[in-house]
Amino acid sequence: MFLNVLLLVIPVFALMGLGFIALKQQWLPEGGHKALAAFGFNIAIPAMLFKAMLGAEPLTGSPITLLAAYLIPVILIWLGTTLLTGLVLGYSAVDRPGLSMAATFGNTVMLGIPISLMAFGPGAATPIAILISVEAVLLWIIATVQIEFARQGSGMSFSALGGVVKDLSRNTVVMALILGFLGRAVGFTMPDPVDRTVALLGQAGVPVALFALGMALASFKVAGDRAALGLITIVKLAALPLVAFLSASAMGLPKLWIAALTLHAAMPVGANAFVFATRYDRNVPSVSAMVALSTAISVLTVTGVIVVLKLLLGV
Repeated sequence: MFLNVLLLVIPVFALMGLGFIALKQQWLPEGGHKALAAFGFNIAIPAMLFKAMLGAEPLTGSPITLLAAYLIPVILIWLGTTLLTGLVLGYSAVDRPGLSMAATFGNTVMLGIPISLMAFGPGAATPIAILISVEAVLLWIIATVQIEFARQGSGMSFSALGGVVKDLSRNTVVMALILGFLGRAVGFTMPDPVDRTVALLGQAGVPVALFALGMALASFKVAGDRAALGLITIVKLAALPLVAFLSASAMGLPKLWIAALTLHAAMPVGANAFVFATRYDRNVPSVSAMVALSTAISVLTVTGVIVVLKLLLGV
């Protein structure tokens, strides 16, 4: 079983590896990797998600229950990471939000989507899309409020929070999901030429995103605090998916949704955690290392999670 699943996910990580090599060998012109990543994240992936949501099958579970099952492990892991990094590792209150974000924010858009679809089929698209539509907004706001309060206390300015909301309102992934949900609700159908155009763009989403992710990883370095690196990597790849599985199972979600939520939680540290660390200039080397190391290790951990889910749930 493990070997079969490993063979299933190898093409995903192989495309990432090609992107990594391409950047190291300078196969693309200077700045080309940034343009490719922008195309994948801002155009191709949103097209794929919009079409998937527009044509999604009737829901087999409750989105509210799914989000509740997601929020419980996220809140527990966030609080636990905040306490551990402060009491055990000695990080200041200003440093902890970025580490908590790294422990909970996974690389679902560029890595989780293709792996989920390959492992569990198109039915996994709906729960994953619901989670993506909430995750970025929620975690960015929590982290921003926490770090601003740590910096300014009761005199905290909410201008930074307003900037986050403004940035997220321009996020084409989130907008595509919202428009897809709304379009499906009102029965909107695209004219055939438009539908085929969107489909072609969507088909480019997965390979371009994976290739671009590999190129992005080439710029991350394994450096910083080894204790924090080890803690966050273990929490993100092991503790969070375990708590997510228990939470989703207790909530009585459909088996496919339990699998999708657990795999969503098992994704390696997402690049957004690095963006947050960079924005506030806190623990940038350590978070960079967390992205790189957790992604490398996830080849085995994600394969293991899929195997366990298939054995336990039969999905």
